[in-house]
Amino acid sequence: MAISISFNNKIALVTGGASGLGKSICLKLVKAGCKGIAISDLNTEKAEEVIEEIENKGSKGFFIKSNACKEEDVKNVVSSIMNKWNTIDILVNNVGVCYRGNIWDETEEQFLKTININLYSTFLFTKYVSQVMIEKKKGSIVSIASTAGITGGTMGPGYAASKGGIIALSKHAARTLAQYGIRVNVVAPGYMKTEMLSSVFKDKKQREERWSAIPIGRIANPEEIANAVIFLLSDEASYITGDVMLASGGRTS
Repeated sequence: MAISISFNNKIALVTGGASGLGKSICLKLVKAGCKGIAISDLNTEKAEEVIEEIENKGSKGFFIKSNACKEEDVKNVVSSIMNKWNTIDILVNNVGVCYRGNIWDETEEQFLKTININLYSTFLFTKYVSQVMIEKKKGSIVSIASTAGITGGTMGPGYAASKGGIIALSKHAARTLAQYGIRVNVVAPGYMKTEMLSSVFKDKKQREERWSAIPIGRIANPEEIANAVIFLLSDEASYITGDVMLASGGRTS
């Protein structure tokens, strides 16, 4: 029997959906028949380009410019979507930032900014979107962590701490929200072809050394990670909650 994933008549919210993995997730949601996709981001130009692509492919798009670390902005995102579509069925906590360094050279400002953007935003969006889902007794949430949240990684202390926090927060939310028919899961990618990674690994030799250590022999395309996200969001994953799906190309094996 073939697996069929369909999000017909579903409304999704993707944070950080203007580029990279977030954009790939949005386009995968369109392909699976999502009725409407809202993007929360600060990059207006890129977000509007993604919205145009979403609508050209047959879904409805909605961009709300917002700071994911500000509670009032997050509440405004949720209320704006409710005013437009009167529901939110899917949430993807994707927005993120990374400063590469070590425990003694990452600044306090960098550490706190990373925690705020990566972890605090996940808390805020999960908190306020789940309140909508509770009323419906149904919903699916996937948050993007990293293998660094499990292994500690090499990207930086703030990054590792924030991604580990996303995993723990999601497990707590899954246990809390299961009684309301809401599933909460995590995808933890390894290295991926995004602008973020390009800005972190600018040295070609360093990149090649990193990539050669991946058993599968390459880094992931965003679309490959988006496939994992789409599966966990779908009804095909109806018995999966509070879990972490690794997508590391074998780096954690």
